[in-house]
Amino acid sequence: MPDRAVRHQRLLVALSFACIWFIWGSTFLAIRYAIVDIPPLLMCGLRLLIAGGLLLAVAAATGARWPSGAESRNAALIGVLLPGIGNAAVTLGVAHVPSGLVALLVATIPLWMALLASLGRDAAPPGAQGVFGLLLGFAGIALLIGPGIAGNRDAPIQPVWALVPVLGSLSWAWGSLWSRRAPLPRSPLMSTAIGFAVAGLALLLLSAGMGDLGRWSIAATRPAAWLALGYLAVFGSVLAFVAYLFLLRHVAPTIVATYAFVNPVVAMALGWAIGGESLTPRTLTAAAVVLAAVVTITTARPAVRGAATRAGAAPGTGTGAVPARRP
Repeated sequence: MPDRAVRHQRLLVALSFACIWFIWGSTFLAIRYAIVDIPPLLMCGLRLLIAGGLLLAVAAATGARWPSGAESRNAALIGVLLPGIGNAAVTLGVAHVPSGLVALLVATIPLWMALLASLGRDAAPPGAQGVFGLLLGFAGIALLIGPGIAGNRDAPIQPVWALVPVLGSLSWAWGSLWSRRAPLPRSPLMSTAIGFAVAGLALLLLSAGMGDLGRWSIAATRPAAWLALGYLAVFGSVLAFVAYLFLLRHVAPTIVATYAFVNPVVAMALGWAIGGESLTPRTLTAAAVVLAAVVTITTARPAVRGAATRAGAAPGTGTGAVPARRP
């Protein structure tokens, strides 16, 4: 019986890694298909609201108690800073920049975490390895979004739009650092569910105020867009997040954090193979530099590594403030 239980747990661990590696990596391309027929902010709001509702149901079914007012308020604010601004920035970025490159820009969250953690009253200045990682990372970003890169066969990347997911990553990093000091619900599932739901509602209100509801035709929305939206909400947000929580209970966080390196590779491969996105030598070089910087930062001395691995979820994926997790 113990052997069977061990095999069962190993299978669940393998399936969970598949979720956070490949499902999260595929969400960037899924966003591209969803926003063909659904305005970006509206799509993002729907995705988060659906995911938040489903996670609230799961949290209630597992006996999670409803948090206090202060805990709920903090979870809601973190929801706006992380999945709200973060996922909205990714979605807007994908509307103008190849999805694989957006995933790579999002992978810079640990860099922003390390930089922000070195500032302020409780600063943890990076050591030599951390400084080198930061310089390497920002050099990679400059190489990636600088003039002269072909984002597709016809048009170059627009640096302004490429900066949008970078700013979203900065918001994600700042919110994640703040969340470490804020009183939050004891249940990570409940905390994330509240954050998703509030962020989704806020984005829907913003989208409606911008006139997206008037421009969106439900009848003209093709099945591919609906399927992409469902995939993002159910698989990209709910299933992958639950898998992430499972891994954090059974696997070392530093191993779980490997998704930060795998996701951009998966996203760029899918964008090239399915989405027709080009991979130029300069793009591949920039990708290698950025990923090397992320590895450098996340393997630096403990003070920096701790900040980097508590960066919260990648904006294309999940949210919420849970110690040492990035869904």
